[in-house]
Amino acid sequence: MVLVVALLATYLVPEVNPSKFWIPSVLGLAYPYILIGNCFFIVFWLVFHWRYLFLSLICILIGLHVNLSYFQLFPSLSKKEGVKVLSFNVYHFYSFLDNKKEKTSIIDFIAAQNANIICLQESKLQKEGVLNPVKLKSKFPGIQHCQLAHQSNWGGPVTFTSYPIASMGEIRFEDSKNMVIYTDVLIDSDTVRVYNCHLQSYGINSKEYAAFDSYVLNTNKIKGLRSIASKLKKGNIYRSGQVLKLVSHISDCRYPVIVCGDFNDTPISFTYGKISSLLNDSFIESGWGISNTYRGQLPQYRIDYIFHSKAFKAYNYKRHNVSFSDHYPISTVLVRKK
Repeated sequence: MVLVVALLATYLVPEVNPSKFWIPSVLGLAYPYILIGNCFFIVFWLVFHWRYLFLSLICILIGLHVNLSYFQLFPSLSKKEGVKVLSFNVYHFYSFLDNKKEKTSIIDFIAAQNANIICLQESKLQKEGVLNPVKLKSKFPGIQHCQLAHQSNWGGPVTFTSYPIASMGEIRFEDSKNMVIYTDVLIDSDTVRVYNCHLQSYGINSKEYAAFDSYVLNTNKIKGLRSIASKLKKGNIYRSGQVLKLVSHISDCRYPVIVCGDFNDTPISFTYGKISSLLNDSFIESGWGISNTYRGQLPQYRIDYIFHSKAFKAYNYKRHNVSFSDHYPISTVLVRKK
C-alpha cells in the first residue's frame, strides 16, 4: 500500500511548484524505483494471492500517460525528408581536449550526423583554435550560421544551423549562470524559433555522492546527505522559476518552435510538466526504450529533450550511445505537417 500511494503521489509532482513546496520534486526522482516496486508486487500477488495484484496494476494504468514519458515500445521511423535536430551537452569538449589524437572525436561524431540544427550546451567558446565556434561550424556539413552566448568567461550554449538566421536573443536568469538562447531561422521562407536551453543543475559532486556508498551512518555521511538535500532544494526551486520564464516566452512566440537542451530534470517533474503542456516530446512521438541521457554518476535519467510545436511531427528519435561527455546526444527528424 505504501508503494501504491507513493506511485499515485508521483503523478501529482508535475502540478506542484517547487518554489512553494519542494519535497514532492524529490519524490519524482524516485519514480522509476517506485514503479519497479509496484511491478514486482504484481508478479508477487499473481503467485500468492492474485486478487491483490489489481492494486498496483490499476495504479499503473491510471498513470499510463506518465509511464509513457519514461519508456516507449513503438518507435516511429520514416525516410521522409525534414529538419534533423541534434542536441548535445558536450561538457566543455573535455574528451576532445584530453585526447586530441583520438581518431573518432566528438567533433567527428557531430559532423557525421548531418544535422540541420545543432544545439550544444556547455560548449567551449575559444577565441582561437578549432573550438572557436566560427571555425567549428566549418567542420559540420551544410552548417553556415551560428549563435552563441557566454554563461562564463570561456563557455556557453551554441546553436548551429544550415538555415538563414532572421533574428536572435537570450533569456538570462537571476542569480544563475544557466541560460537560454533563441534563434529565429528561415525554413522554406517560414520562420521557426529554436530555443537552446540549459537549466539549473543540482551541482552535486562526487564526494557528496559517496554518502550512498555504505549503510553506515556517521558524521560525514549525515553531513553529505544534508548537503545533497540542500542542493536538491535549491536546484528545484531555481529551475521552477526558470521554466516558468521560458514557458511564458514560448507562449508569446508567434512562430512554431523547437525547444532543445539540457533541462536537468526528469519526465516526472514540474519542469517537464510545464513544457510538455505546450509542446510535443519527440521521444514520446518517435523514441524507443528508456533513453536515459545522463551518463554521469547515478541516478542516470532522461534529462535532455527535443520538444516541438504541433506544426511538426517527429520521426527517428535516437539517443546516441557515445561516451564523449557526461550526457548522451539525442537527435530527431521533424517533418512539417501539411
